[in-house]
Amino acid sequence: MEMRTTFHKRLREIQDDILVMGSMVSKAIIRSVEALKSRDIKAANQIIADDQGINRKRFEIEESCIELIATQQPMATDLRTITAILNITTEIERIGDYARRYCSYRNFNRQ
Repeated sequence: MEMRTTFHKRLREIQDDILVMGSMVSKAIIRSVEALKSRDIKAANQIIADDQGINRKRFEIEESCIELIATQQPMATDLRTITAILNITTEIERIGDYARRYCSYRNFNRQ
């Protein structure tokens, strides 16, 4: 019974990490739009640099999911949840990439 408690605790932690990652991406999108509107190259460069943190968070979540599968032997319903988490993190990270791309140099040179 203790393994299930540990499993569910760890799964909640991973879900919390997704929320953190989503917040990071949300802030990046808002900041990228503002940087583009104001043509703030310094802010744009910071958003580009911060994208590495989003990428790291994705890989941390993926690693945690794989570790959870390997060590806790999840049941079918739990395995579907973990699979969904893996898909969600990929999509959130892709949205973060859009924020970074909006801050690319060529967007700042458009008239």
